[in-house]
Amino acid sequence: IIDSLLAMNFKDGDRIPSVRSLIKTFDASSGTVQAALAELTAMGKICKIHGKGCFWGADTFKNKPIVVHERISEKLAKDFERDFAQGFFKTTQPLPLAKELAARYNVSLGTLRKFLEEKVARGILHKNGRQYYFHRKEQKRENTSLCELIFVTRCNSWGGFTAESERELDFLRLVYKTAGKNNFKLTLWGIDDSTGKLIDRSGKPCNLAEHPNAVGAVLSTLLVQNYRPLLNFFGNVKIPVAVWWEHPLDKVPHSFLRKDNWKFINSTFGSKCAKEMGRYLQSQGINEVNFISPYHNSSWSQDRLIGLQESGLIVHEFTDKEFASPWDFKQIARQKVEKNEVESAARNIEKEKLKELANRALAYQKNFSLPWICVNDEVVSIFYEMLEENELKIPQPTEGPLFIGFDNTMESYLLRFPSFDFNTEALVEQLFYYISNPYAFTPNKIHHILGMVVDK
Repeated sequence: IIDSLLAMNFKDGDRIPSVRSLIKTFDASSGTVQAALAELTAMGKICKIHGKGCFWGADTFKNKPIVVHERISEKLAKDFERDFAQGFFKTTQPLPLAKELAARYNVSLGTLRKFLEEKVARGILHKNGRQYYFHRKEQKRENTSLCELIFVTRCNSWGGFTAESERELDFLRLVYKTAGKNNFKLTLWGIDDSTGKLIDRSGKPCNLAEHPNAVGAVLSTLLVQNYRPLLNFFGNVKIPVAVWWEHPLDKVPHSFLRKDNWKFINSTFGSKCAKEMGRYLQSQGINEVNFISPYHNSSWSQDRLIGLQESGLIVHEFTDKEFASPWDFKQIARQKVEKNEVESAARNIEKEKLKELANRALAYQKNFSLPWICVNDEVVSIFYEMLEENELKIPQPTEGPLFIGFDNTMESYLLRFPSFDFNTEALVEQLFYYISNPYAFTPNKIHHILGMVVDK
């Protein structure tokens, strides 16, 4: 076994065959194979990385980042999952032709077809003629009636609802649009954050027993701080439950992650969105940036900084940890001004905080300027306001735009600055896809939607 592996001329970082593969190839016992690998390790020829396998060239890994050479099949699987998470594939439409996918992933047609056929065997895809489709389970209908789907958002004490952001409004619009396309009839409920009670839009308590034919539930936790009662209300149902999770990822209750019929779908929390931002910036030749956040007492602000750093960018941090969100500034304003003046007063308080952060950045970089990555679009818009009113002077970077934001709001189009779009369309489509196909979905209980930077 050792002689054969030495003769294979592996390059440093190449993965060597698995233990199972070596057992089969050499008709050897597991103990014999493990002994051979232990001897190669002692010789300094291989390195074992927990959870990944054994790789050639142990000496190359000493005091250096581990660079693993992925097998073609591994890279293909990762790229395919990435396209799914970014919404490149539409679950209601056929996949691109095999030759188009082979060109996209830079693999042979044979390798691509083998990969797709494995997806078919696992029930994730099905094939019709030359085309592949995501597997979709047909819902059983009573006569010609639509399938009932329970849809829960936040509400006030009498069941009313007012959208607080563009993203929330987009989410609602897309849920209704997608429900219509998929022949679902929505039953709309609300979770009252102050009481933790579920009520319908007329303020009456909800009762699951009155909806025995419901085929699934979509739950939104956006701006729902007291989310436990919402999850517990559906804790014992057998139907698929898809949750738009708008909280730190480590706050997902473990008891629900163990349920086979639950899926949590995240788009904004964690470091993945900022890593995507970093990938985009580096593709534009930008390798060094400032990060500005007046809300760094929040996990989402901290995660965005971490993601930018993990992407390989050089990041200069200018943050303030006193506040966790724009709502904190509004709370201060409510104590000082009349109700109709709260918005403008909160913006002025935030503006003063941003002046402090901006002056720190400008003092640190007297003779040059970098792109400023702002934690959200609202921060960018306040900076533009200060520039227009000559309250601040920031030199234009030699590479890239002056400001880049997160949220891709309408303001980013009006002011024409790049911003990260959290891909609400893919979020909603995959919430519905899970309801129809709970066992053909990705295996992870928390599924991450990948967005992208939208340049203007």
